[in-house]
Parts: sequence; structure tokens; C-alpha cells
Amino acid sequence: MFQPIPLIRQLTHHAWERVDPNSLRFRLTMGVSLVALLGIGGMSGWMSWRTQQILMGSHKQLVADVSERAPQDVAAYADLMPLEQAVDKAIEVRTLPHVFILVTSPTGQVLGQSDQPWHQEGLAATLIAMPTLARIPQIFEVGEQDYVICRRPLLVDGDSLGTLYVALDVTADRVMFSEMLVSLALGTAIAIAVIVLGIAIYVGRSLIPLRQMSQMTEHLSVNDLGRARLQLANAPTEVEELVRTCESTLARLADALDQQRQFTHDISHELRTPLTIVYGYLSSTLRRCTTLTDPQREALEVAAAEAEQTIRILEDLLDLARADSGSLQLNLEPVLLEPLVQDLAEMAAQSSNHPVEVAARQPDIVVQADTGALKRVLANLIDNALKYSDADQPVVVTLDQQEGNGIIQVCDRGVGIPLQHQSRIFDRCYRVDEARSRATGGCGLGLALVRALVEGMGGTITVRSKPQEGSVFTITLPLFSDRHDSAHRSRRRRRKASPIH
Repeated sequence: MFQPIPLIRQLTHHAWERVDPNSLRFRLTMGVSLVALLGIGGMSGWMSWRTQQILMGSHKQLVADVSERAPQDVAAYADLMPLEQAVDKAIEVRTLPHVFILVTSPTGQVLGQSDQPWHQEGLAATLIAMPTLARIPQIFEVGEQDYVICRRPLLVDGDSLGTLYVALDVTADRVMFSEMLVSLALGTAIAIAVIVLGIAIYVGRSLIPLRQMSQMTEHLSVNDLGRARLQLANAPTEVEELVRTCESTLARLADALDQQRQFTHDISHELRTPLTIVYGYLSSTLRRCTTLTDPQREALEVAAAEAEQTIRILEDLLDLARADSGSLQLNLEPVLLEPLVQDLAEMAAQSSNHPVEVAARQPDIVVQADTGALKRVLANLIDNALKYSDADQPVVVTLDQQEGNGIIQVCDRGVGIPLQHQSRIFDRCYRVDEARSRATGGCGLGLALVRALVEGMGGTITVRSKPQEGSVFTITLPLFSDRHDSAHRSRRRRRKASPIH
């Protein structure tokens, strides 16, 4: 059976979950709606109060007129007939629909009253017993009825004959007024709801250019900053000014990045040549000179190692600068993964005395990649895994293929990477632990170069890690279509390939 109330609650719950209290749309909608609520609510309240004043004011004026003219009528009729008949005649003349007139003597005896079939039983006694009545008409509730009541002395020729009571039944008008208030409140609520909905829709459409601008800038890459043009349809003047400001800012940022890349490229190139010469002289001296003392030889070996490390850093900087400028030359060709990874694993295990295992889940996986770049990528990842793993825990490289891609995973059981650092470890010069990076000799460029090389080969690299449980770096590269011919050429290139630095 269809139940609308749970459905409405569910829709309301989902709609509320999508509301962002901090959004500009929510703030504008609530602000304008609050102003509309105060305006419409205030106007409705004032109209209700004013209507009540006018309606009750007319009734009070009617009661006041009757109470003022009744003594004059009694005085006029008293000249023509006995006093009791004059009172009855005056009451008869001044009695109107829904008006009840009562005259009592100073001792409280009823001298005359209106003959109205509608008035409730005991109204006369109730009026006589009410001590708060005054000459100014006031509204009183008697039983379930509402009356406008006035009491004043009945004076004829300066003599007080008793007390005059005038009561006007306004129950029907009060009920009608209450129903009108309910209708007005309901109409005001509906009007406010429609206005809020209309404002929300209007504000949402007015903010469409800002959303378009956010979507355009969200997908901008670093290489597109200088060419970014934000084309918005029917954008307000303020948004157009913001667009021009953003485009100008992006252009200046692109110029600054280009200058930084050029500076990095130039300084790396200029420093690499003299450092290469220094390294050559140091290596030559260590090989040829036989008169060096042990401290001298140790000092020269340290200087040569530091020079070699600095040259590698400069080469990484040059490759990163080429990748940023789009001038990184990669020779994409079919590469058979298993023998290439096996050679790298054996070299890493021999140089570090740390076990490195290779597990191929699919045989003869051939990817389209640059052989030298892929070697640098895997060597860097395996080296990092060895640095941050315990000596008794092997580093495992797994090979697999899925959905037209070759999958390479480098897994370790080391210290792991905290979650807050995983999104930034591929940034340049970013280190998870400064002290540990200095101890292991890293400068924060290796993973940045790894990502640049992998993306340059049309692949992706991701990381999954938990502290004290290890890390898994996953490389995805497209498979090569002609598998047999590519495998043969990859084996031939493997025999001819030079060792990686």
C-alpha cells in the first residue's frame, strides 16, 4: 500500500542532506527569504490588526451611539407618557439586530429590557453582576458569546433614573474574523513557501556561471594555465570581472611557472657540466694516484660519491624540467616485463643484500613503454622499498594484466606512509619524514620523476599504504597489441641494453 508520509520524509531527508549551510546559494536564499518573511508577515500582521481595529471600532461606536441617544429618547417620551412606558418605548426604538438594551433602577430592579430572542438566558443578570463595566465600550466574553458592552447612568432632566446597559453580540464577527485570520495565515505561509522556492531556483540559476567557472578551473592542468579561457554564457557583470581577474592571475602564474622551469633547466644544465668534470678528476685521481694516504683516499671517495649523487639529482631536475615543458623524449616500444623486472630485482638484491622477489601472475606480459624510463621507474621504487623495509622482509614485485593494461606492483612490509602524506608523496621535494629522508640520502625528487615518466608513457601510478604494515606502489601501463613480435624485439633489446645508473 502506498504511504505518502514516509516517502515525503525520505525525500525531505535527502534534500536536506544536499543542502550546504555554508554555500552562497543557501545564504542568499535564507537572507532574501528572511526579508520576504518579515515583510509579508509584518504586512499580514498589520492588516489583521488594522482590520480588527476597524471592525471592533465600528461596533464600539454603534454601542456608544445607542448609549448616548437612549437617555434623550427616554426624556422625549417621558413628556408624553409615564416613565416606565417611556423607557420601554425608547428601548424599542433603539433596539437593533444583535443589540441588547437593559435599564435598571438604582436599587437593581429591571425597569425595561430588549425583547431579543437571540440573547442567551441570564444575560441581564450577568450584566448587572459585572463590576468592571465602564462608560467606554469594551469587549467581554459572556459564556460562549462575545459582546461589546457599555454601562452608563440614565439621566433624565438631570435626575438619575438608574443604569443603562447596552450589549452588542459580536460573536459571529469574531468567528468570521478568526476564520479570516486562519485563511490569511495559510495564504501567507503558501506565499512565503512559493517565494522561498522561487528565490532558491532564481539564486541557483544566477550562480550557474560561478559553477561553470569552478568546473572549468577544476580540470585545468599546469600546462594549460597560460592558455586558459573561461567562456561563460549570460554571466553577470561581477562574474565577468571575476573571470577576467582569474584569467589574468592564471596567466601570471603560468609565466612564473615557466620562468621557474626554465631556471631549473638552466641551472641544472650549467651545474652538471662542471660537476661532471670534478667527478671525473676525482675518479681519475683515485684510480691512478698510488701515493695517497688512507685519510686522503677516504676524503676523495666521499667527495666523488657526493659529486655523483649531485649529478644524479641534477639529471632528475633536468628530466623533470623537460617533462614540464613537454620536451621529454620517450621512445615507446614493446617491452617484455618479466625478464626486465627479474634483472632489476637481481641487481637490487646483490647490491643491498636484501631479498627481492618477482611474481608474474600472467606469462609474457608486454607493455608499450620506454625501456630506459621504465628501468629508472622500477629501480627507484625498488630502491625506496629496500630503504624503508626491514632486512628480513622481502620486497615483492608482482606482474599482472587487466582490461588491456599491464600492472606492476612493488610491495614492501616497511614502515608505511601515513594517510595524510599519501596524496603528496609524488610532489617535488616533499618528504614524509625529514630526518629519515636525510639519513637515507633522499632529496624528494625520485617519486616526482617516477610519476612524470609513468605519465609520459601513458600510464598511471598510485600508492596504497598503512603505517607499520608497508606500502604498495601500483604502475599501470597500456599493453602492446602485437605480443609475439614485440616479445622477440624486447628480448633482443634486453641483451643489448646498457646497465641503468
